Amino acid sequence: MIYRTKTIIILIMLFCAIPLHAWKVFPLISYSSSSGVLIGGIVNHNMITPYKPFSFSTMAYVFTDGSISAEPKLLFPAGNGLVIVNASYNVSRDRKFFGWGNGGNNELYVNYSAEIQDLSGSYNFSPLSGLVMTGGLLCRHSTVYNRSNEQLWSQSPTDEYGSTWTAGPFINGYLSFPVLMNGYVSAGYDMQMGSDISYSGAECALAVFTPIGSSTTPAFRIKVERHLGTTSTPFSFLPSLGGSSGLRGYNDARFGGNWALLGNLELRQRIVSFAIDENNTMDLSLVLFGDAGQVADHLDDCRWNRFHLDGGVGARISLPGGGSLRVDFAKSPEGLGIQMGLGELF
Repeated sequence: MIYRTKTIIILIMLFCAIPLHAWKVFPLISYSSSSGVLIGGIVNHNMITPYKPFSFSTMAYVFTDGSISAEPKLLFPAGNGLVIVNASYNVSRDRKFFGWGNGGNNELYVNYSAEIQDLSGSYNFSPLSGLVMTGGLLCRHSTVYNRSNEQLWSQSPTDEYGSTWTAGPFINGYLSFPVLMNGYVSAGYDMQMGSDISYSGAECALAVFTPIGSSTTPAFRIKVERHLGTTSTPFSFLPSLGGSSGLRGYNDARFGGNWALLGNLELRQRIVSFAIDENNTMDLSLVLFGDAGQVADHLDDCRWNRFHLDGGVGARISLPGGGSLRVDFAKSPEGLGIQMGLGELF
């Protein structure tokens, strides 16, 4: 079983939500044999359009091995759009590097620890019906330490392991098309620049949702990512494909390459709704899914027989005040993966 998911027992005490006026607090407890006990929670406030006077959400937790994660988000209306401030702080102990490329052995890896901070400010607005644009500035910092001294590190395409600060602009576009079937096309580009280093990335995606009745929705997404400047990219921000990036049955950052192709297929079924109070309900949904993905250093190296596959089942619980909690259990040839996060994968 894979890192951060080994023998995890997720006890989500959502029915103990604490109504602090418009604030909702949801405790989280889980256990991992590789990281220890997880203690944390979700805080939500007014995550529903039009987000007035402001909205806030975060999921924060600590492991007993010293790993930490906190990702707060603040939104407030301004003019004809929204100002969005995002921050994240993550400390990961004993992460795994499996080498570079689309193959390798999942039992051969080297360990390291990393500390990562992100801070971004952006403006989100809709210039046309169905089109949403977001642009802003992203600042990043990372440090890699406690690297084990093994030969596999020679496969890393970068030597940027030390404390590194970078900053740069980003822009994203999202075009929905609710005609005949629901769906969207999205695209984004970001650039990071620092002392003697620079790198950038671009991605585009197509997603389609075809509701069947009021409670069943098949959903499909394809996504392509391209990374430039790999040799000058801080190690923590190398392009990769794995558990948290959408290939849910594999380790985080299991595969690394300048190009990434990813496909996700889901069948979403709402099971039951609970009334919390006069103004809030919680929906419980189950999801069947399958993922397929691969990486390559050159686009013409991508082949149909190079895709890695997984499949599984997940649960979604909508949160009073907006948003949802996602838990996915995925089986792949390399073991069982368990992923937890806020919101849908796509």
